Amino acid sequence: MVGLGLLVAGAALFTSCERRDYYNAPPNNNNNGNTTGNTYVFDEEFNGADNYGWDFSDPTDSAYASISNGSYVYTDYSAVKSNMSILSTGANVTNSLTITTRIKSSNMMGLIFGASSTSNGYAFYVDTAGNYSLYQEGNGANASIPIIPSTQDTLYALKKDWNTLEIDQVSGIWTGYINGTQVFTMAARSLGGSSFGFKILPGTVGYADYLVVKSY
Repeated sequence: MVGLGLLVAGAALFTSCERRDYYNAPPNNNNNGNTTGNTYVFDEEFNGADNYGWDFSDPTDSAYASISNGSYVYTDYSAVKSNMSILSTGANVTNSLTITTRIKSSNMMGLIFGASSTSNGYAFYVDTAGNYSLYQEGNGANASIPIIPSTQDTLYALKKDWNTLEIDQVSGIWTGYINGTQVFTMAARSLGGSSFGFKILPGTVGYADYLVVKSY
């Protein structure tokens, strides 16, 4: 798969961000692109070779990412710009969806879902203090808009550790989970596209263990 390496101005949490889009991912890793019954599955485990072009190096923005030791390691040393990396999965976002990932960071990291070439989609964040939040990421020069502001949840979001995030879209409802426990539910919003991935804040080193998207 060839990453387009496209840098465009994107919406951000508090500041502008650099955005990297990867499109037309071939079904050549794990069971990506497979349909079992009526379920489409995209499964990126970050094991072995980078089959999709997740890796990048941007010295100008002090941002780097690579697959290493079974994780996607995502670093942003910039002092002012947040950073986003997404991949087009081919999932049908008008159907029921389940998006899951397991992440850890030194500051704050989010699961991006429903992004496209013209929209940065939405971000489900968790930080090292155990706070979570949900943002509409906007596009272009538009700032991110908080849907659920930073919320303390020490019972479910682990501090300075790995957390499993999940977004379910079923019957017009979004439900968010942290480590298997529901933390919010709300009316679903329209998703602009089938791109999913990650976003980190400036001065953050983030890790992702896997990214699984199912549409059914």
